[in-house]
Amino acid sequence: MIAFVTLLLGLISGTYPFEVTVEGPVAAVEYQLDGAPVARLTGPPWVASVDLGPEIRPCELTARALAADGSEIGRVSQWLNLPRPPAEVEISLEKDAQGAPVTARLIWQSLKGATPVSRVTLDDQPLSVDSRGRAAFPPLDPKLPHVLTAEVLFQPGVRARKDVAFGGSFGSELSSALSAVPVRIGKGVSLPSAQSLKGWFADQGKELSVADVEAGPGKVVVVRVPTSQEVLAKLTTKNTYLPTFQPEMQLGPDDSVQLLSLSSQAFRGSGVPSELFRQSRSLTRADGGVFWYLSAFALSGEEASHQPGRRVADAVAVAGLQAAAESHRRAVVLLLDGGDADGSRYTPAAVRRYLELLRVPLFVWSLPGAKAPTAKAWGGAEDVSSIPKLSRAVARLRAELESQKIVWIEGHHLPQAVGLTTAARGVELAATPTSSSPPPRP
Repeated sequence: MIAFVTLLLGLISGTYPFEVTVEGPVAAVEYQLDGAPVARLTGPPWVASVDLGPEIRPCELTARALAADGSEIGRVSQWLNLPRPPAEVEISLEKDAQGAPVTARLIWQSLKGATPVSRVTLDDQPLSVDSRGRAAFPPLDPKLPHVLTAEVLFQPGVRARKDVAFGGSFGSELSSALSAVPVRIGKGVSLPSAQSLKGWFADQGKELSVADVEAGPGKVVVVRVPTSQEVLAKLTTKNTYLPTFQPEMQLGPDDSVQLLSLSSQAFRGSGVPSELFRQSRSLTRADGGVFWYLSAFALSGEEASHQPGRRVADAVAVAGLQAAAESHRRAVVLLLDGGDADGSRYTPAAVRRYLELLRVPLFVWSLPGAKAPTAKAWGGAEDVSSIPKLSRAVARLRAELESQKIVWIEGHHLPQAVGLTTAARGVELAATPTSSSPPPRP
């Protein structure tokens, strides 16, 4: 049995230590990054420093438990820089001298860092969990299969669950997985059924199976650099009657918008730092339109976001992660002001590349106009310095969401690893939109 002690929930790059816990006759642990070996340990502590590269990118970190003859006896993987639940739990089986499981050890992580309420069942029977997160087993028949379930509940209402099967013919964890791949189709084009998409998608030349195709709701995450009052002052006059603008520039009936603040709070879990950015509740048509969200919806901590050291590019990276988290049609909007202060760890160019890897389209809007220095720093921006210009920008955002579909691919796949084959027609993978790259035609 092998499990990660270091569970990473935030964005990360560079070199960091990762730790696993092992049970049984393990002679070595090999760490792999995207399938390539990066470290090998022959004894405890099972902690390896892994270089993830200088930029944020989606990747898979795997730890393999090896026997003395080099054969694999267990493995565990985790996705890095990809959407993950706000809380996670892992189970490690602790065994007696004869190799029989006697205790389950829970390893949890949450964005809030709080201690959860734990519940463990073995074959649907509850077990007691001590203050160290351990649950002792009753006497078991090793010839029979057993199912162990762990649930941890963090307030308010954040839950994580893990299921493990062992004994009998089971020697590994049981799971099923699907990957959501956003695609863009041309106007008037309909994707065929999932069965008819056979041969359209591949991962490193290997054909992938499509389980389903859906439209579903759309999600837009907005990083608004100017405050709502600054947007209002720029786009309206003293004679403007603001309530008349509330429904202005709406998106689709099932689409939602979430605003992400530039004000962040440092969080350190499992020895790995990350940043938590405040976010609004999901805003829908019932709350008004995009103009209303930008000009009248105040975010907690907005004043702090305008202090020196604000982190615009880092917030956009987090917004991309949030936009992809629910596997919906998606986009990120960055609304720039005239200030150029940015204390981000990552550059605008690096963040653009990261969102492209995530398959999240990025729209950059500039309140002071397309020629502002901040617009140039992001490789160009759309002028939204007036109501008509903002309305046209929202129309393009709405068209982007309407052009997207979600294709569910069987198995876990890194988003940048999934590609289209020559069999695909009238479709392209969703990426950063440009004026020179309209949705494909059939």
